[in-house]
Amino acid sequence: MSVTTQIVLVTFLALCVLEDVRSRRIPNRLAAAAMLGAMALATAHGGLPGLAASALGALIAGTVLFAPFALGGVGAGDVKMMAAVGAFVGPRLALASLLVGMMLGGLAAVLHLASRGRLVEKLLTTLAILRAAVATRSVAPLRLVSSDPGAVTLPYSLPLGLGTVLATLLCRGTEVP
Repeated sequence: MSVTTQIVLVTFLALCVLEDVRSRRIPNRLAAAAMLGAMALATAHGGLPGLAASALGALIAGTVLFAPFALGGVGAGDVKMMAAVGAFVGPRLALASLLVGMMLGGLAAVLHLASRGRLVEKLLTTLAILRAAVATRSVAPLRLVSSDPGAVTLPYSLPLGLGTVLATLLCRGTEVP
């Protein structure tokens, strides 16, 4: 990944995190501009194979986060942010970024709940929800609504962004042009 691409990617992630923490939203125009810029950079540095890798990275990242989005676990901005990340880093690093980011997000949620004395309560609630989904053979019990009074929400762009930075550092040299 070129130095220019790295700088643009980190700038994009910083803007997403700042906006998400401030307003709990990631603007469509930011994600769209980043995705187009990522594809342009990939094409400039890798030609058509670079563009194909960029498009595949965007598709994979967006697809992986679609189910959690549909169930209410992440916001649409997170999906669009990670699709843009996939366009920057390609398919392999997109998956690594998601994996590391989701692990960091899980850790952040556990620490947040534990610090508020709600970890056991949420684990028991999660277990009950999973049992209901299995018993009814439906995903309906798995749907989350962030406006529920007991809901715990965190700006997920932060762990996803950190996961992207860590994955790109740890997997340096494995990305597609």
